[in-house]
Amino acid sequence: MKCYLYIALVALTLTACRSSKSAVKAPDTNTSASTKTTHITNNTAALASVRKVAAMHLSQQGVTASTKVRLSGVGGKDLSVNGKLQMKRNDVIRLSLRFLGMEVGLMEFTPNDVLVVDRINKQFVRAKYGEVSFLRQAGLDFYALQSLFWNELFIPGQHTLSAEGLGRFELVQKAGLNVLTPKNTPKLAYHFYADPQANTIQRLQVRSNNAAEKGEFAFNYDGFEQFGGRPFPTQMRMAVTGTGKKDITLALSLSSLKADASFDTRTTVSAKYTQRSVQQVLGQLGM
Repeated sequence: MKCYLYIALVALTLTACRSSKSAVKAPDTNTSASTKTTHITNNTAALASVRKVAAMHLSQQGVTASTKVRLSGVGGKDLSVNGKLQMKRNDVIRLSLRFLGMEVGLMEFTPNDVLVVDRINKQFVRAKYGEVSFLRQAGLDFYALQSLFWNELFIPGQHTLSAEGLGRFELVQKAGLNVLTPKNTPKLAYHFYADPQANTIQRLQVRSNNAAEKGEFAFNYDGFEQFGGRPFPTQMRMAVTGTGKKDITLALSLSSLKADASFDTRTTVSAKYTQRSVQQVLGQLGM
């Protein structure tokens, strides 16, 4: 079962981005006061809110944590395994999967490509972002994924959030949260839900600008604890829903957070390992 997690994580990584071409489920929008939507037309108020959220970024260059990984909805199985998360800003995001103290697999995102390794079956997948059409179309390159894992704002296609970029967000108040949405994203709308008191991002939801397209992608945060001088989420949950197939979720529960950038940032794959293509892996799952 543990080696199956390798295939499942590849599928989640790739199909999640495929599905994000469509939509993300919005919060309940009934007419009660708690879910009232208020559109803020004051650009100064919007900019002030964006600046407060952007200012909450971690100053640390590296973060490591122990994690429990839970995956459901892929291949009809629910899986759980321990792991380790290692992140170095602008360099790598690595999720190592462990069973009985041994590494059984890993996912590694770098600015150039995505690597997934199955150590039990000695196989791996390596793909450049540009080779995966739905990653490219969704605008989820390394820097967007990095922002998701670091609980930060981003604008698709930009490596950093510049001073000019801060002014590209619109502000809506919804269900007691500030919803920040970057303007001029033709295919997809990216909605960042931020706590107006803590100025932390509670979730990202992505919606197609074409109402006829179905499917949803969401990245949710919870369990905020003080780390590096700011609240940082210890619970992260990614969900793909409404695609016409079984919903997929990947949940990470973090513990033992440390500021550490001293680890090796690249994984060397043994020549004894067999490289698989994205299509082969998805084919194993009937996708």
